[in-house]
Amino acid sequence: MSNIRRGLLFSVAGKYLMRVLGLISTVLIARMLSPTEIGTFAIASSLVMILTEVKLLGANAFLIRNQDMTETDIRRAYGMAILMCWGIAILLIAAAGPLSLFFKHYQLQAVFSILALSFLFAPYISIPDAILSRTFRFKEISIIEMSASIFQMIVTLTLIYLGYSFYSLAWGQLSGMAWRFALSLYFTRETKVYFPSFANLSEIAKLGLFTSAANIVRRIHYSASDIVIGRMGSPTEVGVFSRGMGFIDFVSQIILDGVGGIAQPYMSDLKRRGEDIVAAYIKATALLLSLVWPILAVASVAALPAIRLLFGEQWDLSAPIATVLAFWMIVKVVNFFSPQLLIAVGHERIMFRRDILCFAVLAVSLVVAYPYGLAVMGMAFLFSSIVELSITLWLLRRYLKLSVRNLAKALQRPMIVTLACYLLAKVIELFYPFQSASPLLVLALLALLVTPTWLLSIKLLKLQIYDEFVRLIQPVFRRLKAQ
Repeated sequence: MSNIRRGLLFSVAGKYLMRVLGLISTVLIARMLSPTEIGTFAIASSLVMILTEVKLLGANAFLIRNQDMTETDIRRAYGMAILMCWGIAILLIAAAGPLSLFFKHYQLQAVFSILALSFLFAPYISIPDAILSRTFRFKEISIIEMSASIFQMIVTLTLIYLGYSFYSLAWGQLSGMAWRFALSLYFTRETKVYFPSFANLSEIAKLGLFTSAANIVRRIHYSASDIVIGRMGSPTEVGVFSRGMGFIDFVSQIILDGVGGIAQPYMSDLKRRGEDIVAAYIKATALLLSLVWPILAVASVAALPAIRLLFGEQWDLSAPIATVLAFWMIVKVVNFFSPQLLIAVGHERIMFRRDILCFAVLAVSLVVAYPYGLAVMGMAFLFSSIVELSITLWLLRRYLKLSVRNLAKALQRPMIVTLACYLLAKVIELFYPFQSASPLLVLALLALLVTPTWLLSIKLLKLQIYDEFVRLIQPVFRRLKAQ
């Protein structure tokens, strides 16, 4: 358990710092590029991000889930990854022209071609990442990701300054992948396995067929709006909606990224040791939501001042979208550990079918909602998340004997904490209207009042996260006392 807790600490810390770097980069880019320029890149990147989910076809999950990890297994994983990644790169370059015509923006052809090159590095990034994740070496993973983010930000901002517009974002992303490639091979140099094997790939493909397809569908949940608006509307609308989505994504992923990186190895490790994985799922979900829910609830209230402070008043139209999407994420995050749970117990097909159905609901909802405005499209996301939660609970109850009553009972106290933080934020807005107030003062006031309210609430309700918080800060106080 100490390895898991230490791995989680490095994972969360690394992802948090990387998100901070990403926020700094996003703030600077939002002030240097127009909504139209950012929207143009978002159209291309949303489609490419979907393809990143199929690039490995289960190669990394195969290494993490296997009881043992031999040299043959690693070579086979490389073989599958190379077949998929390099194949996607070739197809994307060939399709760059037709795709730019489909979205009616000829500039996208070059962007698609640049982004396609990043797939050439992908096998020698993702397989080393799986090797490191399996052994909970999240310190090395954090170093790779943080340094790559810094390098990518420097390249991107330099190119924007030199006048390369949205092309800078594509070249920056490619440079970050090259950096990850170099460090990933360095930190796994003791493995000394680099050459692929293309024999007996059916076992990997069987796992990857459903995990990758399900990951694609889940990725489309985040990219569907860019694709729909990109086809039916304008790049400016894409930019406005993606900025609202990006704000909520940043707020939630600060926590989810760090926890998500360790979730699959943790679930698989529990399964190998024969422990009660369903009980662990309920416990982990309650622990996660006691932190994420209050943050999202406050973000729904403070969307306007936060967006103004970060990106400027030219992005005000993104605030109502962000408010709705905060509630979408509050519902959606309840299912956060369900993919890892289903993969760990071998129910990839069930997960895939669920995700296909949920995507169909979202896609239809977005197309229907677009004529009524971008805020209504946000409501389409909220509706789809409610459907997804209902289906997921039914599946877990049927196939894994999950007690919905026990889960609901475990979530009661996190819900009370969330409600307390949300109501406090609404009271602050009532006496200090956010529309006309200084964004910096608003956020400072919220941090000053909501944070102690959250701490007091989790202590009074005796939530596990309070014990974890105390355990985390105790070494700091010991060092201060020793000095």
